[in-house]
Amino acid sequence: MKPPVVLSRGKNSFLVEKFGGKLHTHHGIIELSELNNKSFGESVKTHLGVEYKIVPFNPSEFFKHFKRGATPLMPKDIGAIIAYTGLSPDSLIFDAGTGSGILAAYLAYFNKFGEVVTVEKREDFAKIARRNFKLAGLKNIHQILGDAIIVAEGFKKEFDLVVLDMKDDVAFVPKAKQILRVGGYLAVYNPYIEATREVYNAMSKNEFRELEAFEILRIDLDIKRVGTRTSTGVWHTGYIVIGRKY
Repeated sequence: MKPPVVLSRGKNSFLVEKFGGKLHTHHGIIELSELNNKSFGESVKTHLGVEYKIVPFNPSEFFKHFKRGATPLMPKDIGAIIAYTGLSPDSLIFDAGTGSGILAAYLAYFNKFGEVVTVEKREDFAKIARRNFKLAGLKNIHQILGDAIIVAEGFKKEFDLVVLDMKDDVAFVPKAKQILRVGGYLAVYNPYIEATREVYNAMSKNEFRELEAFEILRIDLDIKRVGTRTSTGVWHTGYIVIGRKY
């Protein structure tokens, strides 16, 4: 067993990147050197005797434990993009607006034999994303710092999927049409409904087909002994527009 690993107890979990030093939790202090003699599925105790399970760091942990700069897409939205665009494991993907890198990381993980080109304007966000990619051990992400439209001009290859989570997404729609292969998809995420309408209209004007605009809601259940009901939390995050190049 090698780092990174996750120490989990109920809803509490901690990402451990090295097996040395001390981890301070609400349940006491864990001596991380003890992990050197442990295996996945075993437990490690705090100085107060509270146990934490040792589990592998995998994609389900990306959203929980990646460092964040920009507000990331939620797993429910990322899952919808992957499912509705039919992502295959040998795709060439252009991701404009890296942010914290959570979307790019998921796309790269499920695209093991392909490549993800991700572009970010802000150096501080790019630095955070770079750390996250290294932590996840992802080798098929090519990170570029710069303006997405200018960067896209330099590519001769055709992409299977273009994903936008950026300002000026409407301006990028014609360029996305140019760099996509026939049959490829453009997926655009936007937190505002008015901007989503503008993107939809721009994609329609540029003759994208099979256009869909939708919102994915997550509604949690409150499960108790007396019964189960919908909790008061409704997880709205943003809107997605997907279209295909014919």
